[in-house]
Amino acid sequence: MTQINFLRGVPAEEALVPVANALAEQYANVLQTHGPDVIQYQRPGFADFNGFVPLKETLAKRFGIQGSGQKQVICTNGGMESFSLLIKSFPRVCQIATDAMTYDRVLSDIVTQGHRAVGIEMTDEGVDLNRLEEALKGGDISVFYQVAYHHNPTGITTSIENLEEAARLCASHGVLHCLDVAYYELRYDGKKNKLVELDRYPETSCLVGSFTKTLSPGAKCGFGIFPEAVVKQMTPVVADTRLNPNYPTQAAINKLFESGFYDRHLDSLIELYKPRMDAMNDGIESLLPDLGTPHLSGGFFQGIWLDGLTEEQPFLEALKAKGVLLAPANVFAPGWKERLYGERSSVFFRLTFPALSVEENSRGVELIAETYKELR
Repeated sequence: MTQINFLRGVPAEEALVPVANALAEQYANVLQTHGPDVIQYQRPGFADFNGFVPLKETLAKRFGIQGSGQKQVICTNGGMESFSLLIKSFPRVCQIATDAMTYDRVLSDIVTQGHRAVGIEMTDEGVDLNRLEEALKGGDISVFYQVAYHHNPTGITTSIENLEEAARLCASHGVLHCLDVAYYELRYDGKKNKLVELDRYPETSCLVGSFTKTLSPGAKCGFGIFPEAVVKQMTPVVADTRLNPNYPTQAAINKLFESGFYDRHLDSLIELYKPRMDAMNDGIESLLPDLGTPHLSGGFFQGIWLDGLTEEQPFLEALKAKGVLLAPANVFAPGWKERLYGERSSVFFRLTFPALSVEENSRGVELIAETYKELR
């Protein structure tokens, strides 16, 4: 029996082939161009605790920073390392607000760093702004982490209006607004996403991002863009945590930007992933039309609430017997699951589509719908 694995949001294997070839060329290029400097400890003006300086400047320009990328950008081993270093720089037992639900690694990292996670309910447009304002008025929130566009795990396409108002609310209460842009460039419906201008709220606006989904998980490269004061707060933590970042990879990725490969590759990902996304959208909308599931426009994930089911495990086991694997809600909202389930009288599962063929996506949704009707 062929297994259809909706569990992990991994890039398609065929998407990694051109990246491997491009990186092989650029690793050789940067080593030949920079020699020992790129594999040494820090070199002022070239590479420091916060990363490879040319890549920091490239990212600053790409995301519209008017000031110095050197002072505002930290290159890391991934978007989650950027977020982890941020909250590690705060005193322990801070309150970190997130979308409820959110990426499971964010939740585990908040707890690991000794903080308390506060879940803010969501709407079809993004975070519930009234609930967010209410939480911020309490005065105890230090950071609000929000996934910008193509939400993980719900699949909601956050509106720019929602992002802008969340940024405004955070700024008005002196709370850092940390947008995760891991999926920001991965929109497949012909439209382009927009971001809040970072310079509009320069003291509170932050971005964390990663090349995990756009280039490669194994290359391990991401970034954080923060107010200058926050970078100063984080730099000792960065130095104590990892001492030296991966300069060769950061330099190679900078070359991918300079050569135009990165943007060409984004175009190829849109072409590759759009039919797979469409297959999932079409399957859910034709076979499960009454669920109110978000219509995907990009990203990697789709969340479904199955009304009338009260337990996850029987459904997971029935699907596994048919060769389909799903992720349940407990990893995305461990402390809030009971409340969310109680409010909705349904259970939640996350699906991922990019690494599966059109046929696998269609068949997987068909089996989910079939099993749902059997157990409901």
